[in-house]
Amino acid sequence: MRRYREISNAYEGTAVSLYFVEGKKSRNINRYMHGHIGYIRSYMSQRGVRLNAFETTSTALFGRRSIKNLLLRQYPTLTKEELDARTAEFRRSSRKNLCSKLYFIVGTSIDKDGNCIADILCEDGFDGEKCDYKELLFRFLDEAVCSVIKKECFESNFSLSGIRYRMPDTEEEAGPYAEEWDNREFLCDDLLADSMYKGHSDIISPIHFDSRFNMSLPMYPQITIKLEPLPKALYILFLNHPEGIFLKDIQEYETELKNIYSTISGRKNRSVIERVFKGMTDPMDNLLHRNLSKIRRCFISKLNYEIARHYIPAHNRARAHNIPIDMSLVEIPDI
Repeated sequence: MRRYREISNAYEGTAVSLYFVEGKKSRNINRYMHGHIGYIRSYMSQRGVRLNAFETTSTALFGRRSIKNLLLRQYPTLTKEELDARTAEFRRSSRKNLCSKLYFIVGTSIDKDGNCIADILCEDGFDGEKCDYKELLFRFLDEAVCSVIKKECFESNFSLSGIRYRMPDTEEEAGPYAEEWDNREFLCDDLLADSMYKGHSDIISPIHFDSRFNMSLPMYPQITIKLEPLPKALYILFLNHPEGIFLKDIQEYETELKNIYSTISGRKNRSVIERVFKGMTDPMDNLLHRNLSKIRRCFISKLNYEIARHYIPAHNRARAHNIPIDMSLVEIPDI
C-alpha cells in the first residue's frame, strides 16, 4: 500500500472506491472491466465491502484542450509557455502509459498537522494482453477487502462521516453523503496528472470582485470562475460572515441575502425575488444545498481540491459553514 499526502486532500470523501485507468495496450482488460462493473461491485459487497464509487477513465479521451484544463486544475499559475510545454510532455508520456491501472482508495487519515493522508492500494500488474488479468484482478480485490477489514478492526470509528469538507444532506445528519456533492468525477483526471507531476501549487490567489460583481482570481489569470446570481449571492453572504453560518440558522440572513441578490442581479421586483428565493432560506430544502453544491463544483471543476478547498464553504470546527480563505485576500465592493 502506498500513502499519498499530496492527493489525499484532493480526494477526501472518496474512501472505499475503485478507479480504473484504461491503458491503450490493454483492450481486452478494458472491455472486461467495463462489462463486469456490476459483478465486481457484487463481489466486493458479498465480502462486506460496499464501494462508494467505481469510475473509469482513459488517457485516450484527452485531447490537447482537455489536457490543458487538467493541468490548469493542478497548476493554475502556469504561464502560457509553461502550459504548452507541460501539455506536450504529458501527451508524450501518456503515449508511453500503455498498461491499465487499478486504484483502490482504502481510506483517509489525519496527521498531527491536520493534513489528510490517503491510503491507496495500487495495482500496476495489468501488463499487456498476455497476462492473466482475471487472476490479478480478483487477487487485487481480495487484497482490497482485507485492507478494509484490517482498517475497520483497528479503527472502530472508521466511517465516511468523519471526513472533512463533505456536505451532508442536512446540517444535523452525519450519515451518508449525497451523490451530487461528490467530487469523484475529477479523481481519475487528477490521478493521471499526479502521475506526471508531483506536488501542488501552494499559491493561494486573492478573490476579486469588480464593480459589476464579476469574480476573478488574479493570480490564476487563465482560470474563469462564473456563478449564476443566486449561488453568487450565497457565496458573497459567506464571505461577509467569515465567522461562519449555521445552515439551520440561514433564515436569520434572509434579508441580507435578498439585498445581495438584488444588487448583483439588478432585479428589484420584490415578487420576482420572493419567487426566486422560495425554499432558499429553508435549511431542510434542497435548493440551499443545490446552490452550495454549485459553488463547490464551480471551484473543483477548475482547480485541484488542495487549492479549491480554500474557496469552498465548508464546516469549520464550530460546525458552522465558512470559507476558509484569509479575508485579507478578499476584495469586494460594498453592498
